[in-house]
Amino acid sequence: MSPSSPASEPGSRFPGRTGRRGAGPGHRRHEPRRVPRWLLLFAAYCALAVLMLRSLWVDPGARGYGVSDATLFTWYIGWVPHAIGHGMNPFVTDMINAPDGVSILWSTPVVLLGVLVAPVTLLAGPVAALNTLLTLAPAVSAIAMYGVARRWAGTGPAAVAGLLYGFSPYMVGASLGHLHLTFAPFPPLLLALLHDLLVRGPGPRSRDDGEASRDRGHPGRRSARRTGLLLGLAVAAQALISEELLATSALVGALGLLILAVYHPSVALAKAGQIARMLGWCALVAGVLLAWPLAVQFFGPHRVHGAIQPHDVAVADLFTFVVPTPLQWLAPGQALDHSLGFTGNAVEVSGYLGVPLLVLLAVLAVRLRRDPLVRVLIPLFVLVALLSLGGHLHVDGRITRVPLPWAAVERLPLLGSALPSRLSLYLTMFAGLALAIWLEQLRFRPSPRRAGAAVLAAAALLPLVPASLHAREMRAPEFFTTAAVDVIPRGSTVLVAPYPRPDTPAAMLWQAHADYRFRLAGCYCTVPAPNGGAQFHGAPSPLTTAMLRVEAGTLTPAEALALPGLREAYAALHPDAVLIGPARNRAALVELVDGLTGHRPVDEPGGVALWAETLRP
Repeated sequence: MSPSSPASEPGSRFPGRTGRRGAGPGHRRHEPRRVPRWLLLFAAYCALAVLMLRSLWVDPGARGYGVSDATLFTWYIGWVPHAIGHGMNPFVTDMINAPDGVSILWSTPVVLLGVLVAPVTLLAGPVAALNTLLTLAPAVSAIAMYGVARRWAGTGPAAVAGLLYGFSPYMVGASLGHLHLTFAPFPPLLLALLHDLLVRGPGPRSRDDGEASRDRGHPGRRSARRTGLLLGLAVAAQALISEELLATSALVGALGLLILAVYHPSVALAKAGQIARMLGWCALVAGVLLAWPLAVQFFGPHRVHGAIQPHDVAVADLFTFVVPTPLQWLAPGQALDHSLGFTGNAVEVSGYLGVPLLVLLAVLAVRLRRDPLVRVLIPLFVLVALLSLGGHLHVDGRITRVPLPWAAVERLPLLGSALPSRLSLYLTMFAGLALAIWLEQLRFRPSPRRAGAAVLAAAALLPLVPASLHAREMRAPEFFTTAAVDVIPRGSTVLVAPYPRPDTPAAMLWQAHADYRFRLAGCYCTVPAPNGGAQFHGAPSPLTTAMLRVEAGTLTPAEALALPGLREAYAALHPDAVLIGPARNRAALVELVDGLTGHRPVDEPGGVALWAETLRP
């Protein structure tokens, strides 16, 4: 019996087979249909996700994590179905960053998720839709990992793999605003499809606690065409959720195939044709489905050149793997003194695995070294961990001059914009599979050994338990959520304060609540900078300088009104209305706009001050 193959169980466990009592003619009986185990497990994962994100569900329509990024995703989730429903281009728009506009494909628009969650958006609003997706994301990712792990393990061990993958420190960190990174069923699906194509040898497997295992260990070899078609569909779906996750999955998949080729060169040569055919079919399907968005992104307006994010910031520090962050429940103060000094922010410092789990994985690497899958996972884990360290080695927050392999990877298209710290997702996937295979070996051993293994696994996973996450209010003034906003005709251009930018994009949330009624000057979005690179705000002007500095308190309204080019910039924007909502130094902002418009606000409805420039309330 191979290490990853559970022992067969008695024939009486197979319904309808010889050996089952009452199986003969005249003794047939109708048993009630049971709920599939995977569905029960998915419900359990969902319950865990709700528990982890419970502060969102106090008021799911008006609370969020990482409010800046949450606002960005809220805007996209509402915008995509709105644009499609109104016959507008969902990918290029001047609804933000007016009048210049933006190609949202250079940001993280989660187009597919926006379409899928449209009913929730329509019924409960875009913030509730975002929180629904954030809650489903770890559960969907976990159940995908479980489904793939079932090829090598039974229900219990595979559930542990899903738990580690779906609720890892990576997932917890990404839940603080990075929806496109938490919705991650694609890496396990990619593994499943490659396994279908490359592994030969159909053979029945045992039932697991009365449930069919569905040929867990060795599904029959699938045709290259079938696998390529399915992979093409998965690639297209993933590209419309996160291009970064698609690119890094391709990188890790290629590394896995390379390791297989080193182990089995003759087999690799024999399979090369199948892999090429699979990739051909994949490219055909994905190319057809993605033709429009890719053409818009790479040949349309507002293209960005070069890396989106700066290099050598969001990387795994050498100590990241063993030092907890504020996102872990077990995080001593001395440990936080170190992890808070790592480059990047807590959301990106997501490679923590903990000493107990790393020690256990090292032991399993030796113990399971003859298992075919583990033989691939060991070097793959090491390679991906090395890549996650970035282009230069970081040690306890210090950037050294030691070059690392990622320095070459970051020169590649698409991958150059990926953040190496996010490769920790794949480390938890590999760790989960290794744990599942080990626990599967022990399922049919004496009870004391099984109990000991369960305790050991629980102890290894305990340091990964997340800390409580604290949501913040994401509420729009009453003006934007009631009929009061109808005073602004659809299609109007509006200047809103606080002026929208990465750290304060509240105006985008208000616009989404107003059903995208008006065009908004400014944005938190990815647009081309003057040099063609990426910037996350609109082009600066004397007008934006005045509004931002008056809000910050570094300029008085009188000083701002004296800025050269201010009135020309305001005239060039030619807003139909100016709105000031809740803001720092609000009185100073009102004085600034009074000076720009030459009159006091015409009304202060629903918590905002309104200046009507080309319209009349």
